[in-house]
Amino acid sequence: MAGLLMPSGDDAPDEPAEDFVATLVGHQRQVYAFIATLLPHAADIEDVYQQTCLALWKKRDLYDPTRDFFPWACGFAKHEAYKHIRRDSRRVHLSAEMLALVADTALADPRPDDRSLALDMCLGKLQADHRDLLRRCYEGTEPIKQIAAAMAISAAALTMRLQRIRTALVRCVEKTLAAWEGS
Repeated sequence: MAGLLMPSGDDAPDEPAEDFVATLVGHQRQVYAFIATLLPHAADIEDVYQQTCLALWKKRDLYDPTRDFFPWACGFAKHEAYKHIRRDSRRVHLSAEMLALVADTALADPRPDDRSLALDMCLGKLQADHRDLLRRCYEGTEPIKQIAAAMAISAAALTMRLQRIRTALVRCVEKTLAAWEGS
């Protein structure tokens, strides 16, 4: 995750702006992780994160400090993700409806812990077919044998595939948490 980039001005920083930056910095991991739940590619996540920070900075005077910052910031992130998807529909294969569903689901738990944030980021990095497979298997609406039959593989082969995906997720989460602890 790149550092927070804020435009510089000629005038001396005022206290409300400093408070806003402190609030934004305090929530940057959460906002970044939220964006990672919406987009599959690291470069896209980074672009949308930077655009979100810029939009938040431009609209900082509209923020009410008596309200929770994270949902407010996620509204901007969701809007920037929509714009990104419309601009680059060749690389991001997610409908606006699906993005809204994912965003609403991610916002349902507005204060996840670091492990949940890391998991969200790592899920966002998975190939779309792997995310879909996890969703199908863990929704509980289809038995494993039925999913395996639809994929023309054995239930044992599907179980092994799921194990490899879970192992990759565990490694990614551990690596992400270690990187956060080091920063």
